Amino acid sequence: MPANLELLLSSLAVAQTIPAAGLCNTGLARASPIDGCATSALVTPVNPISGGTSVDGNWQLATPYPSAPYNEKSPDPCTLSAFGPAWVDVPWPGWFNPGDGLSQYITPEVEGPVAAGGWYIYRTGVPIPRIQAGATYYVLTVAGQVLVDNQLVAIIIEDPASAKSGCKVVATPSGTYDTSWATFTFTAAVEPHSLAVLYFVTYNAEQDFGNPTGLRVEFTSAYFTPK
Repeated sequence: MPANLELLLSSLAVAQTIPAAGLCNTGLARASPIDGCATSALVTPVNPISGGTSVDGNWQLATPYPSAPYNEKSPDPCTLSAFGPAWVDVPWPGWFNPGDGLSQYITPEVEGPVAAGGWYIYRTGVPIPRIQAGATYYVLTVAGQVLVDNQLVAIIIEDPASAKSGCKVVATPSGTYDTSWATFTFTAAVEPHSLAVLYFVTYNAEQDFGNPTGLRVEFTSAYFTPK
């Protein structure tokens, strides 16, 4: 294949991808229907550790929480019917908390030291655009990094518009804690012109004196590829 034709085909393939502009980092104000997260600023003011009134504009937390005790299996996030605010609290003093201006921790209303051990399920929506001519569905490709107390056990996607993809685990990150960023990647088929949901299933260990818990997510790359 001539080099110039190969380059042209490569450029066309890149041009076909569509940014997943509505997939927002944690700790931001509500995304714009037009610009997505591009113009979203960090939520301010940030709550004290003991809780306050500031909530994330794009993420929610399953309620009541924890969704299951520490000594039981994680519930299926896609069967949970009640979700409430994810609170933007001052991080627990021991958490790694880089001030990059891109994200903040989200937590239960009071993340410590009284948070119970168990399963805390966070979710955010993924708006999916209309399909391009000649395609029938999209593949969503996502990369990011996470901080969590204590562990991120799974990332699950639900696409209610698609009976084919349904609700499934797309990533099981390892080594996820509150001491340093851990990376994750996944791909998933999604239906055009719908709203998929990402669930971040986190586990908080049980301690006699309570145990703070929280989640911080930054998406470093997120786009749709028509198929």
